[in-house]
Amino acid sequence: MKTQLIVASVLMMAAAVPVRAQTTGGATALTIKGASDSRLSLPYQPPRVEGGTVSGVTANALVLQGEEWESDQFTRRADGTGKACYALFLEGPLEGVYYKILSNNEDTLVLDTEGDKLDAHPLGAIAFGTRVDIVPYWTVAEVFGADEASVLLEPRVSPLFPTDDVLLYDNGRTGTNKAPVTTLYFRRGEGWRSVAAPSDSSADTVLPPGSVFTVRRRGATDLELINFGVYYRQRRAVFVAGGATEGNDQYVSLLLPEPVTLDESNLASGVVRPSASPLLRADEVLVWRSANPGFNQAPDTVLYYRPLIGWLKVGDNAPVGSSFTLAPGEAIIIRKKPASPPADWLQIPPP
Repeated sequence: MKTQLIVASVLMMAAAVPVRAQTTGGATALTIKGASDSRLSLPYQPPRVEGGTVSGVTANALVLQGEEWESDQFTRRADGTGKACYALFLEGPLEGVYYKILSNNEDTLVLDTEGDKLDAHPLGAIAFGTRVDIVPYWTVAEVFGADEASVLLEPRVSPLFPTDDVLLYDNGRTGTNKAPVTTLYFRRGEGWRSVAAPSDSSADTVLPPGSVFTVRRRGATDLELINFGVYYRQRRAVFVAGGATEGNDQYVSLLLPEPVTLDESNLASGVVRPSASPLLRADEVLVWRSANPGFNQAPDTVLYYRPLIGWLKVGDNAPVGSSFTLAPGEAIIIRKKPASPPADWLQIPPP
């Protein structure tokens, strides 16, 4: 079995930047099935590159005390230098929330808050002194290999002859049974490309924390992807959009490297709207548990929550909240029914 180890860049960054006490290093093995679609996520992230404490807040910017950064140090610049990063709150009401950094000057981060207002945030006020870390995103080249010597997936010899692909989703779009919006592949002699723009490099395409991607492996043999990095032993937050008018599938995952049961997952705390009965189900959690190979497979397990009863699996009347676990790196669909409100999935590590 061929194995890809995401380790070189992590170790170089870790050597340069001490890992703070609230982080823990580790690794997990993710199986890419042969002749199948494997839906995955990355529970371990790269180490922080910077951080500080908040001394000022506006609607979309943070001032960190006493910093002296280079301009746009935490973004991917037009000239190909720099690396895309996000700001992660380590404490306070926004603990575990992160936002992409759009630009920075010597002490200020301008963030893509996706409509949130930092100075009037629905989770609460950001206090001066709140600790924030600056963390780089994984890129597709770092995760799957940047050149022919290191790439895990089988390269294409031409855009017209598919081999292995990485499929990306857009949770900003509404609807159920959503198709991928981006198809990436490694082309021999050229590197990472996309079906939409086969002449342009896609090596720096980011894989955000908590996001889900599908590896479409056309070869018959299984592959193993080792996700090596750090995780924050603290609450993490994943935004789950609402159901809109026609329902909405949200592709999400655990940001924790340890399995949690449904009861421990916090999904019943305002994320998954409770159901009145097995026939009148509201929001649902969909997962893939079948070991059978294949492409374009629908989720085979559907879960829902009933007050006073707990978590149930469609087709089984026995509660499963304390026994059914969600695994690190496992793709999850939260199917929000029409008019179901958005929510932050606040994930808390088990004790």
